[in-house]
Amino acid sequence: MPRKTRAVVSLCGLAVRAENVRLLALKLEGDPLAQKLERALTNDNSIVALSFEERARIVEVLTVSPAALAGIRTELVAQLKRHKDHAEKLERAKRYREIEERRAARAERPLDQPV
Repeated sequence: MPRKTRAVVSLCGLAVRAENVRLLALKLEGDPLAQKLERALTNDNSIVALSFEERARIVEVLTVSPAALAGIRTELVAQLKRHKDHAEKLERAKRYREIEERRAARAERPLDQPV
């Protein structure tokens, strides 16, 4: 008895119909990401994890996209923006900590010690 293929794949947290994953792989033809998506379909994987670089690649490819893939692009753009905002927030916090550490070090230094 043939194995039933999965109808929906979770692609970076989105429920995407298998035929749309296949369509996306076709748009990425020649890209290693296309092979990853095809392999996921062949292996009947229920979840496909994507790096942020892979998500950005999909957004780039889907600049002009069929209606079936427009929702994927919209969600990936939002995910990438949240990731960028979070990374910027972490960088600001790191810089603030460094400034505070330098201030604390200066405050602890005796007044007669050269700078």
